[in-house]
Amino acid sequence: MKLNLKLLLLITIPVITFSSCSKDDKEDTPANYQTNGVYIVNEGSFGAGNSSVSYLNLQSGTMSNDVFEITNGFPLGDVAQSMTILNNKGYIVVNNSQKIEVVDLSNMQSVATISGFQSPRYFVSSNNKGYVSDWFDNNIKVIDLTTNTITNTIPTGNGPEQMVINSNKLFVVNVGGFGTDNTVTVIDLTAETVLTTVTVGVNPNSICTDANGKIWVLCSGSTGPDFTGGTADDIAGSLWKLNPSDQTIETSLPMGQFEHPIKLTKNGAGTELYFLNGSDAYTGKVCKTSIANPSVSGLVPVIDKSFYGLGVDPVYGTIYGGFVPGFTQNGHIFRYQSSGNVIDSMEVGIAPNFFVFK
Repeated sequence: MKLNLKLLLLITIPVITFSSCSKDDKEDTPANYQTNGVYIVNEGSFGAGNSSVSYLNLQSGTMSNDVFEITNGFPLGDVAQSMTILNNKGYIVVNNSQKIEVVDLSNMQSVATISGFQSPRYFVSSNNKGYVSDWFDNNIKVIDLTTNTITNTIPTGNGPEQMVINSNKLFVVNVGGFGTDNTVTVIDLTAETVLTTVTVGVNPNSICTDANGKIWVLCSGSTGPDFTGGTADDIAGSLWKLNPSDQTIETSLPMGQFEHPIKLTKNGAGTELYFLNGSDAYTGKVCKTSIANPSVSGLVPVIDKSFYGLGVDPVYGTIYGGFVPGFTQNGHIFRYQSSGNVIDSMEVGIAPNFFVFK
């Protein structure tokens, strides 16, 4: 879903393997899930119920679109937000349909539907339990993955978003909901209670753990009451490093006033951080920094093209960008070498926003 939530929620792969080309016609090639591949979550048009999942077979280079609906005979739902792989199952979070579709990754067959949410966003798991951030309810829903039922709710800040688990603690960034927030909620997973709340920058939107086990939080800042970036009421974005052992802040890096970064992720080794940096808080150019010498000031983009979604293949280092020409027409994914050289582009569903690597 568009990262300006205050508005919209109201309503190395070898180069020889893939030629540098643009595949402009959306393909509906039957999928082969038995090889390494990439799932692309396409959120669709808000309110239209046309979200979808595409699958890129990395061995053949073949893109298969609408794989959930083709397999199951019914649409995925309204606004697919994210997907997580666990034990050869895919947990697809469908935000505006208030559900999670659980699929068998060998064939994309739906095996369960988890309901009981108001506005689910992201899913993580540990010890046969799932944890789902629920944006409208300002809490985390605890899921028994044996029965696929909600067993507990844990309060958070406003608009809980992405999460990571570290040392049996759940770290939840609170992106602000219909206002603003500047906190990370830390939850003790044994007691299923809030351990502490850490104050960071304005509107933390994404989070990851690095090679040293430290936690990084990306804050988009704010485009102000006018929801327009590049104006005097903007609040700058920032990048923060937390020590998960004692929840203290080790590093805080402010950005320029009109920089509103999103979509923090990392390379496979956990030594480099990637994010999208732009002025509107929902798209941006691809930037990166190292955990050894982190810097966000004056970064030159690795890829000088604005994207809506971002992913980095943990094995090959390939950079994936989700390009959205509009929310009523199909989007494209662009693939790049880690150097920033383009590999190819392919047509997918509407609004590709999330990548999952199998």
